[in-house]
Amino acid sequence: MVDQGAENARKVAELAGRPDIVVAKGSKYPLMKKPTKAAKVHGEDGLGNVRLPPPARPLDPRHGVDVIAELGLSNPGEITLVAVGPLTNLAMALRKAPELRDAIPEIVLMGGAVAGGNVTPVAEFNIHSDAEAAHIVFESGIPITMVDLGATKQALVTRSHQAALRESGSAMGRTAAAMLDHYLAFEESLGMTGAPLHDPLAVGLAIDETLATAIRPMRIDVETQGDLTYGQTVANRWLRVRTRVDAGDHYVLGEFRRVDANARVPLAIDSGRFLAMFMERIAGGPPGGQA
Repeated sequence: MVDQGAENARKVAELAGRPDIVVAKGSKYPLMKKPTKAAKVHGEDGLGNVRLPPPARPLDPRHGVDVIAELGLSNPGEITLVAVGPLTNLAMALRKAPELRDAIPEIVLMGGAVAGGNVTPVAEFNIHSDAEAAHIVFESGIPITMVDLGATKQALVTRSHQAALRESGSAMGRTAAAMLDHYLAFEESLGMTGAPLHDPLAVGLAIDETLATAIRPMRIDVETQGDLTYGQTVANRWLRVRTRVDAGDHYVLGEFRRVDANARVPLAIDSGRFLAMFMERIAGGPPGGQA
């Protein structure tokens, strides 16, 4: 899957007229489990089974983990990391170069679920794909904005948006419209009237944080042990926990104590403004269709 992902990234970068963007191949496997594939959602090739020309530019010869570390350390305080997949490479970069914690001012990641998952009842796909890596990232001390399923479900692309992209006149718009066929059909099979723009919303919030009209600090702990709860992002909204003392044949609940937030979670999204931005960036012009 990492080979397909690296090829897709180069194809899309060239379609967008940005062959200068560095694309490097990252880790093949999660830290401690087998990889998970989501072909039913995004097609066998990850691009909705839309054929794009082979990329002309070769991969960067470095490993993706090294690219993350080198770019962060050579540009201290300047790079916001936007993570839109499992967090394996980022976790490995933090382990390989611990000083990266002081060089990265913010991570905006698409992942997690405060209330209900999409791969299990409690876990979101990206976190569930490598919960151990996610635990490392959330414990890193780097400020994190967690764009969870509750946020992305407020940003739905619809068939009318797809039609506008198809009619936009730009190669990117037409290709995006074709890619959306598979994704929209999948979401419609679940009774949805549109498809959440998960990753684009994370990118949008990295560009313009005011697209979130409400953000709440939370303590996020990632479950790595439970059979039913693996990959759950346990959200402590109140930033306090209660101590528990073992009294032999029972436990005694003690006083509440404060805990520090390690993430900010967008609760409300200005979906109209975000979708207008998305359409303009992808189609190269005004939306031309309404949600």
